Parts: sequence; structure tokens; C-alpha cells
Amino acid sequence: MNPQLFRILLASLWVASVAGAYFAGRQMPDPAKALTAQAPPAAGSVVRKRTPAGDLSDRADQSDRTDLSAESDPSQLGKGETKDIPSLIESIRKAFGDGRGPMFGGTGMFRVMGQLMELSPEEVQLALGEVGRTVDDPRQKMMLQSMLLGRMAETDPKGALAQVEKLAAESDGSARTDGLYFSVVGALSKSDPNAAWKWYTDKRDSGTLPEEGARLSGMIFAGMAAKNLDMALSQMGDLESLDERNSAASGIASAATDPASWQRILDSTQSFEGDSGKEARSAMMRQWASMDYEATTGLLNAMPANERQDLIDSASWGLMRSSPEKGAEFLMQNSSPEKLSERYSTVMNSWGDRDPNAAGEWLNSQPPSPAQDRARANFARTVVRKDPEAGLAWAQTVTEPKQRTDAIRDVYRQWSRRDAQAADAALAGTGLNPQQVEEIKVAARQQGSGGDGFRGFRGPPF
Repeated sequence: MNPQLFRILLASLWVASVAGAYFAGRQMPDPAKALTAQAPPAAGSVVRKRTPAGDLSDRADQSDRTDLSAESDPSQLGKGETKDIPSLIESIRKAFGDGRGPMFGGTGMFRVMGQLMELSPEEVQLALGEVGRTVDDPRQKMMLQSMLLGRMAETDPKGALAQVEKLAAESDGSARTDGLYFSVVGALSKSDPNAAWKWYTDKRDSGTLPEEGARLSGMIFAGMAAKNLDMALSQMGDLESLDERNSAASGIASAATDPASWQRILDSTQSFEGDSGKEARSAMMRQWASMDYEATTGLLNAMPANERQDLIDSASWGLMRSSPEKGAEFLMQNSSPEKLSERYSTVMNSWGDRDPNAAGEWLNSQPPSPAQDRARANFARTVVRKDPEAGLAWAQTVTEPKQRTDAIRDVYRQWSRRDAQAADAALAGTGLNPQQVEEIKVAARQQGSGGDGFRGFRGPPF
């Protein structure tokens, strides 16, 4: 991988993950905006993403246009030949605020924090010292240290790892320091995977491995496989822990970029005892399915029938991300009657949020069945979040009476919280008898504070 691209990727992923953890719970979400429909859709029609302010995509684009003035933008500091490290750290610390400021809108956070990735090795050392002296909030401190150590690891991964160990030993326990290791272990694994693995096994055997140790082993095996795939496969075969094997398999799978290597990796797990080989292959399939639809489905089609179904389950979410139309057809064609409902759930939950119009058209084209009926009901519960009228229309297409009434009830409950008058009027036109209508209204009032009523699809199984 291009070093500059790797650096940007590392910074982006780590900032996003740490910032998300840091500000979780400190920000209350904005109140949901009511989504109003201009004309009732026909039963089973596709969703129209309407808001009073325009398309949802237009509103999302506006979030990246937050203007940061030069006076308030830390990314403008340190542009000269000599960077003022104390001012840079102080400005970033102030920009954190409470997590509600413009820094965290759109790309603001990456522009601000990206300045740390441009510091020289000497400046990194100065910045680490400045952070240690002046930043009191333990979560802010960890975030800044992580970025700086990641920068340091690009040129001195062993030194960066030693610095992490020192910071972890000095920690007062007010914030988890496990995450600091992620900033440096990946870089060490790329430059010297044997040294990274020795560090890992020494920590593991001494009982001092960070809590996220299994994930760290995956990073190490990714670097090892990039250097020498055969060595990584051999080392994975020697692991005894199922968690470590699965993590190693995921790491190796992420480093292998061609289908020929994928087959070699799959073959290497055939000798694993018990469920460990199956678990390892499942982890690999989850990785590859998002990367190459054709190659992954080719591998799946060539597998023994007794193993294919479970691995298709593992690959299903990745296949849908890679190619929704093809993925949906592949999953349905390779579905037993017992798995039909599960496959519908995967397809609609993965596709429905991204492109509800296309997902709805596909669902309408499927042959009638009890599983399709359940998919329609659950899709209605998803659609109502963006288009209440379309959600109710989908609920009314369910053929089984009780399921249809339940779906209408759940859609009404969500809709009535945003626009009770419109929801009442629509409910009256569903064809339910007056007693059913009243029961639904009463249930909605009683459960008004008990969640959004969504009882359908589950998220990805990983």
C-alpha cells in the first residue's frame, strides 16, 4: 500500500473510532425532523425520500460545508517553517470543546487533527510532552497521544511502542489506554512482523496483554501476511486459542488481495481441528465478500454443499455491500426454505437503508410466500422512518391478517409521534374496523415512550 495512503487511512480510521467513543453520550442527538409526504403512495410503491428542506442527500452534503475561519481553525496553525507546538495543541484542545462545535461537522475533525500527522519526528516528541503537561481530560489526552504516536510509528515503530508501554504504565486508570497500541502495532507489523509477534506473545504469556489483544493479533498477522503469506499461514496453524485464530484469519484475509491467495488460505485451514477451521474460513469470507463479488461467489460455488451454506451466511453482508442486485439474487438462489426468512432480512436490512427504492422494487418482484410476507412487514417498519405514507402502504400489502395488523400498528406508532393528525387520518383509511383502529391508538399512547416499535431486521453478525 502507498505509504501516504496508509498514513491517511490510519489517521482517518483511528480519529473516527476514538472521537466516536470520546463524544458518545456527550452529545444529544438533534430532534427527529418530521418527514411529510405530498401524495399517498400506492400499495407496495417504492419510497420517496422527502423532507421539507429537500432530499436527504442534499441535507447531508451541507454538513461538509461548515466554514472554519482562519482564526478558529487549528489546521491553519504551524504553516510556517517553525511550528508553534504549544499553540497548536492548545488550539486543538479548545476546538474539542464539548463535541458540538464546527470542528466535528463534516471533514472539520480530519482537517484539524490531520495537522498532527504532518509534524516532524522532533516536533512529535515536543507535542507528546506538551499534551502530557497541558491536557487534563483523559479522553482528549488519549486521542491526541494516539495520533502523535501513530505519526511517530511511521519512522520509529519500536520507539513508538516503547512510548506506549511507558504511557500505559504511568496511566492512573481514568481512561483506557488499550487504544494507544492500535496506533503503533500496525506500523510495527508492516515493518517487522516478527518483532511485533514476539512483543504480542511475550505480553500474552506474561498476562499483561491489552484487553483488545485478539484484535491486535489480527493487525500483526495482516502485516506478516503482506511480507510472507506462507509464514503467516504456518504461524496461524500453531495458534491454540480460537479467538486468536479467528483474528489471525481476518488479518491474513485482509492482506491477501488476489483470489489465488484466497484459495491457498482456505486450503490451509482445512487441517484445523474442531470448529476452528470453520470459524477461520467464516472470518475470511466476511473480509473478501466486500472486496470482490465475483471471486468470492466463485469460491463459495466450488465448496462442498455441507459447508457452503454457513459460509454464504458469513459472506452475505459483504456480498450485499459489494453488489446489492447480484448479492440479493445469489443469496436467494442459494437459500433453503428454512433460511429464506433470514436471507430476506439480510437483503432488506442491508439494501433498504441505502436504496429503499431499489430494495422495494426487488422485494415486489419476489414470489409470494410467508417469508416474503414477513419481509414486507419488516420493510414497512424500516421505511416509515423516512416516508411514513410509504411505510403504511407497505404494511397494507402483507397478506396474513395478524401480521398486517401488527405492521400497521408499528408504522402508526412511529408516525403518530411525528404527526399524530396525519397518522390518525391514514389509519382510518387502512380498512381496519373501528375496534382495531381504537386498539392501535390506545397501544400507541401506552407505548409512546417505549422505543420505536421496530422489531425486524438485525444488524450484520459481526
